[in-house]
Amino acid sequence: MNKAFEGSKAFLNIPVGVARDKELLKKPKTILLMGEIVSMLNVTGEFFMSNKKIAERLQVSTRTVNDYLDILEKKKLIIREKVVSDENNAIIGRKIRAGADLVKYISLGWGSTFHEGSEEDFIPLVKPTSHKYNSINRTSNRTVNNSSSEKEEDPEREKIYKEFFFLARMNDKQKQRSTNPSLDEIKQMRRLLYQCSVNTLQAIKDKFQQRMEWNMVGDPFAYLLKMLRDGLANDRNFESWG
Repeated sequence: MNKAFEGSKAFLNIPVGVARDKELLKKPKTILLMGEIVSMLNVTGEFFMSNKKIAERLQVSTRTVNDYLDILEKKKLIIREKVVSDENNAIIGRKIRAGADLVKYISLGWGSTFHEGSEEDFIPLVKPTSHKYNSINRTSNRTVNNSSSEKEEDPEREKIYKEFFFLARMNDKQKQRSTNPSLDEIKQMRRLLYQCSVNTLQAIKDKFQQRMEWNMVGDPFAYLLKMLRDGLANDRNFESWG
């Protein structure tokens, strides 16, 4: 029996950056609400649970729910859209999409560099540490840092990473939407960023920029991940014959 998705039953998906945001912590239920929203966005791409249903889950009034949504929208974590009837243009509801800055909050646990906007008042919550990246290095039979201690971020790679996001959003105005990667895509990008050589990353960035300038890519982050995987394969093939 098919049922509409009504939210997670076991776990809420709460980005680390949201859970530790100083402003949201003053009203903790905004964080729980964001968890409900992200959980549904991961499945459906849109959040359509009514304010009444949210109020029941959070045990608050519908007016309070609207206040929470105002806070999240001002922080650019969500975008609310009115749903209008095709018959008489009457407003029959609203839906919620991911806001432009949601990806910044998601990626706080994977790197200290934001993809856009100000970095003021934010600090990295998790450093890429040895147990994670040493595993990556063993797999690729290469090291970014030969030390057995914690691996420091590479500024050159992080600069390219930030440029990837700028390029991916190059045609957003034309498409009238904000291009954001999924959490899984961010994880893959962070991993590949430190597996590929810097020269390969630069070549990928140049090719990606060309494709985006020509508006040839429908799903920028999926296309970028394919190029990164191909680039890593080329790097490994070159090493095996070097």
